[in-house]
Amino acid sequence: MIVKLYQAKAGDGSTKKGLRRTQSYFTTPQDAVSEALALKERMDSKYENEIEWDYKSDFTGTSDKMKILKGYLNGNRESTAFYLEILCSENTEKIKPVSPIKPKSVTKEDKKVLNRVVKMLKVKNA
Repeated sequence: MIVKLYQAKAGDGSTKKGLRRTQSYFTTPQDAVSEALALKERMDSKYENEIEWDYKSDFTGTSDKMKILKGYLNGNRESTAFYLEILCSENTEKIKPVSPIKPKSVTKEDKKVLNRVVKMLKVKNA
């Protein structure tokens, strides 16, 4: 039986570095999105809520590497985008799933993103 594992990743558009916990794999897409939203919260606090997140944009990429949310510092679309991404891979015996970091607060738009991602990944992995 093949078991899918999910990982959350965030991209910092200002420093052009990726953020993620090492060896942080999750058994459900909900856990991965929760971790991604916690990373988003961390970036928001670092940049003092100056990142404008584009909740209306479509997801990009494949089901194995899907960008779920983009944001721009001060709304400047000319700058390098911040992003949240969900990576999907098959479980090997060496990978142990962990529990996600939960965000302190979740907005209505964040919940919509969570539901859209879960729905899309369930359809693609069915």
